[in-house]
Amino acid sequence: GGAYDAGVDYSKLNHPGPELANAALSSTILSRSVRDPSLEIATFAGGCFWGLELAYQRQNGVVHTIVGYTGGAKMEPSYDAVCTGTTGHKEAVLVYYNSTETSYEDLVNVFLDRVDVTVVNGGQGGDV
Repeated sequence: GGAYDAGVDYSKLNHPGPELANAALSSTILSRSVRDPSLEIATFAGGCFWGLELAYQRQNGVVHTIVGYTGGAKMEPSYDAVCTGTTGHKEAVLVYYNSTETSYEDLVNVFLDRVDVTVVNGGQGGDV
């Protein structure tokens, strides 16, 4: 479905594109990179993903960031649909990081510095 139906050839994308596409197609949740096992993977969902992604890109030890959606019942929602708050999805950032340079705790602290965890089902950042 989605981009595959549109003809996107994920095998030709730079890493981690093909790895994430294969994981999605096989319904696999990755906690470590298959291609580079020294990189760990974590996902953070906290309202608007753009500001959160930028914060992770500035964190030492973060190698890749990818934005998308988590949760929700609608298959392949558009950005506009997710922003309505009716799909049940949350904007999320997937982070590939080198745990010898930054810890998962450091990444959680980046998240907590930018997300108000007391807000339930509400907008954060640019989604307020």
